[in-house]
Amino acid sequence: MVGWGYGARGRLFRALGTLFALLVLAAPLAAQGLFDDGEPLAIKLSFDFAALCREGSDVGCPDASATLRYVDSAGADHALPVWIRARGRWRNVAANCSMPPLSVIFGDGTEGTIFAGQAMLPLTTHCKEHPAAQEQYVLKELLAYHIYNELTDKSMRVRLARVAYENTGRRPRVVERYAFFTEHFDSVAERTGGAFWPTETFDPRTADAGELAMLDLFEFMIGNTDWSLLRGHNVAHFRAADGAVVAVPYDFDFSGIVNASYALPPPTLRIRRVTQRLYRGFCYPGLDWAALFQRFEAKQESIGALIEQSPALDVEQRSEVRGYVASFYDIIGSEERRQDEVVDQCRPLADRS
Repeated sequence: MVGWGYGARGRLFRALGTLFALLVLAAPLAAQGLFDDGEPLAIKLSFDFAALCREGSDVGCPDASATLRYVDSAGADHALPVWIRARGRWRNVAANCSMPPLSVIFGDGTEGTIFAGQAMLPLTTHCKEHPAAQEQYVLKELLAYHIYNELTDKSMRVRLARVAYENTGRRPRVVERYAFFTEHFDSVAERTGGAFWPTETFDPRTADAGELAMLDLFEFMIGNTDWSLLRGHNVAHFRAADGAVVAVPYDFDFSGIVNASYALPPPTLRIRRVTQRLYRGFCYPGLDWAALFQRFEAKQESIGALIEQSPALDVEQRSEVRGYVASFYDIIGSEERRQDEVVDQCRPLADRS
């Protein structure tokens, strides 16, 4: 796996990619899916930046054609024709972010590549090209996904990538930044034994109360209030044949653990900064709160290891994340604080906000 690097960081990434290639050379790439490996994937994405339709563009604006290139562990260079489209709301506005989150759409030609079987993948990108803190936001959001993966398999898998964005338009240039792919809803549905179920009328009684409370407490852990279980805002629902529903959260860039400079809490809530935690979970009848807290306490060590092993986080950001997660464990480790800040804050199921 070889990267398209530029400067000292690029040379380091190429060296790491070469080492990884030597380690996995004996394994057939076709048997390994995109999300079956945690190593950063080096890719080059070439397209005309001006062809990317941003918020406010005419309805029906076509997807931008692009080429995705990567070198596999056997040294084979793959050039895949793809299409990309901007996604999101706030970050899709050009005045807010120079690079919006993207959807990468695949056509034919993925057989035998690491993208085999993929039709569309969300790619979470940097927002601004400068300062360097923008990349740290991406890495911290990636970590939030990994923390939820640690808590449950009913979660979205992610893969870190080092992406060289090549502008093929009137002003040719290359911007290299960290990004990550997120598993498509259909893949999550297949793993959870259900089907993606877009709904704005979710009834929590159709799902396991313990699993929903685990989602609620995770959002509290990372300091996220930019979600709604009932309305499906940054929460995907998957429905099994027997009618049982699984809820899976995503999109954590407005959370306290990321602490992005552009992130603000919803104006309707009684907090001023995204780093202030506010429990937004429901009061599920018969919920075993002690078991819920124990579930998180049992993962404290492994979550701590995820923070220490998170690739490319700088010293200051790693320390900030470490302290933020530790403050959550201080809360649930105190009977008085967890009663006051979590249990007593749960909302009646009749609350539809």
